[in-house]
Amino acid sequence: MSTAAQDARPARRGRGRPRGQDSAVVRERSLHAAIDLIAHQGYAATSMAQVAAAAGISPSGLAHHFPSKPALLGAVLEHRDRLDHMPPAAEGDAPWRLFDALVGLARQNMERAELVLLYASMVGEAVTEDHPAHEWMLSHYAVTAESLIGGLRADQRTGHVRADAPVERIARSMIALMDGLQLQWLLDPEVDMAAALAEHVEDLKRAWGTDPA
Repeated sequence: MSTAAQDARPARRGRGRPRGQDSAVVRERSLHAAIDLIAHQGYAATSMAQVAAAAGISPSGLAHHFPSKPALLGAVLEHRDRLDHMPPAAEGDAPWRLFDALVGLARQNMERAELVLLYASMVGEAVTEDHPAHEWMLSHYAVTAESLIGGLRADQRTGHVRADAPVERIARSMIALMDGLQLQWLLDPEVDMAAALAEHVEDLKRAWGTDPA
């Protein structure tokens, strides 16, 4: 065969990649397939082969983007964090801003049940130290608590929160309530977790805030 004829041949498709599919599209579809499976059946029960089948690609195609199951889980959690995060506290913010932000986040999450289910699945599995999401879960709670505590202390310095307010207890109780409401909402979508959280925040403002109601 002549060189010209060889040049005219179409490029061979990479192994494991569906014909005509862009690599970024395949990766995104694989990621969403993993999120759906892990959310509904847990990380331990989800195999790479299942994810590949759900994404419509070969196992080698999945391994091209996610070389191991822990790497896939890491990408899933990164995706979750991009969509579900709280802005950092800063001096000069409106009082109780981060608590109000959590109410807004709860309202958003009522429109994305799969993300909430994924989080609930991780909470249930990642308690043990040998789980690949254990460190992520520890960091999640630590960062969230530190942000809320930092916001409350900033509000104390500006005089918007009482100096004797038990900021650590307030912050951790808020986290516990949000997690508990998410579980109740997953079991019964009629539960308005955003409204319940908003009522709690208003109670906190009345109990520990210094601004007139």
